Amino acid sequence: MPYQKIILSLAGKAEESNVIREAVRLKKLLNADLSVLHVNDPAAGRAYLMMDSLPLVTEEDIREMFRQSGYPREAGEIRINIVEGESCTDEIANATHQADLLIVGHRRKNKFLAAFIDSTDERVFDMVSCPILVVPMK
Repeated sequence: MPYQKIILSLAGKAEESNVIREAVRLKKLLNADLSVLHVNDPAAGRAYLMMDSLPLVTEEDIREMFRQSGYPREAGEIRINIVEGESCTDEIANATHQADLLIVGHRRKNKFLAAFIDSTDERVFDMVSCPILVVPMK
């Protein structure tokens, strides 16, 4: 059966509830194994002189995202893999070698920004060999 091992890549942002909903829906529909991947930047949670620190996302933060999205049972059961890496795209690509499907969220950019910068999900597309489901975020 297709898509038995699904990886959901989350950035740890509140607007990812649509992405979580779709991942849980597919898990149930396909009776698949779903796990969550998050990549923390090595500087996350550390203060720097002139800049705000990047948020450090924890396993409990991910579980709370599932609860807030209406999935308290899944919040307690889901396998969560939090890794640290300077290249989010490399870490996601490495984690998906054995996956059947990767689910990612996508936030639209304005045309000006889109002309200059690829989003993380667009860079992941070039590096991952499994199929990818892109879910629009709010």
